[in-house]
Amino acid sequence: MSRELLLRPLRELSRLLERREISAEELARAAIERTEAIEKDLNSYITFLPERALEEARARDRERAQGEAKGPLHGIPVSLKDVFDTAGIASTAGARFLEGRIPRTDAEVTRRLSRAGAVLMGKSNLNKFAGGESGENPDYGDMKNPWNLNFSPSGSSGGSAAQVAAGMAALSMGSDNGGSVRNPACVCGAVGLKPTHGLVSTDGMFPRAYSVDHAGTLTRTAEDAAVALEALTDGDYTSALSRPVKGLKLGIARNVFRLGEPEVLRVFDSVVKKLSELGCEIVDVEVPTPEEMMPAMYTIFFCEWGVAHEPWMRSHPEEYDGGARAALLISAADYLKAQQQRRLFQNRYAQALAKVDLLVSPTYPIVRREHRRFPVVEGRRLTLDDALRYTMPYDLMGLPAISLTGGFAESDAPVGFQLASAAFQEAKVLQAAHAYQSATDWHERHPSI
Repeated sequence: MSRELLLRPLRELSRLLERREISAEELARAAIERTEAIEKDLNSYITFLPERALEEARARDRERAQGEAKGPLHGIPVSLKDVFDTAGIASTAGARFLEGRIPRTDAEVTRRLSRAGAVLMGKSNLNKFAGGESGENPDYGDMKNPWNLNFSPSGSSGGSAAQVAAGMAALSMGSDNGGSVRNPACVCGAVGLKPTHGLVSTDGMFPRAYSVDHAGTLTRTAEDAAVALEALTDGDYTSALSRPVKGLKLGIARNVFRLGEPEVLRVFDSVVKKLSELGCEIVDVEVPTPEEMMPAMYTIFFCEWGVAHEPWMRSHPEEYDGGARAALLISAADYLKAQQQRRLFQNRYAQALAKVDLLVSPTYPIVRREHRRFPVVEGRRLTLDDALRYTMPYDLMGLPAISLTGGFAESDAPVGFQLASAAFQEAKVLQAAHAYQSATDWHERHPSI
């Protein structure tokens, strides 16, 4: 089976399976062969499950033959970031000292994908504890970007994004509490959807910070993301894809959205132009700046992280740096003050979104993410805060946001942009993303690996 077939969108693979032009076993075997050929270069898996995948695929074929196909995900190869519990399979959150952590039950995401007929290929590599956007892991090694192996796929869901971009899985589940689905999607040329907080269950997802933790999808198209979201929520998101976007109001906060490498800003301007050509109305809006929001975000994030990880921070302090362990010292008063500030920021975002249908911005200020070093922009080396300035606000606000490719800086450097909306307006986000992809072909480009 050809590499080109494995790089087709999930929905196309699903139709081939429905018409029985390919079998689930053939598709799984091809994904296994693809993985065995390139995984040594990408380091995208912590646990690869080829034998299990083949057994599941054969079962899916038997179900289809008996008229028991479960929907568009039936027989589709998927992977899970190694934060989602899998019964009988180690779930490490990227920390080697947790290799013996073998859950007895599946996470709700795992259960839903299985119920939809997906075929699990394995557990994806990530930043340790799903922390950071570097694509680095001191325990399991750095992940590599399939577009250029000298660079990172970003993080923390870097293994998941690399697998989707390289044709190893048609769907991968990631987690996002600062940009960890969207930033890897951006630099790997994938589609990363972070739904409204709580829309996709985080039951059985390794905890980081409960009020900003989100489970999200990495796919090749917005249509694929809609298909996956339906399986994960029982909602209807695909019917909105055919709606015209003419007349939609898109908000741009120009005081926030002008930091980035020159090619990031160039691509963003071209995206805005294309969306205008599709009939969207561009409206200037004001939202809180990341500089205003970061202190509250970090207080909330670290306090909740300390609560979730307290047993391990005390029993394995060497696995956490001093800043992380300091999370145990944050006072209740400081946490409550940060939550009060959060509510004020939510009110200001609500005011902005009352004027527009969607907000549009760059996803990530960086074209190529080096391991262990940020680029210099306008004479200043970027920081982690800079890297998260476009994505973090939607985690703190709990609002839906999607990243998709808006262009390329060079032939091996995809550049993404982000669409966001009010809570539970995923259909509108997906509608606009699908319209953009229908009018462009950036998503049809693939890494040469």
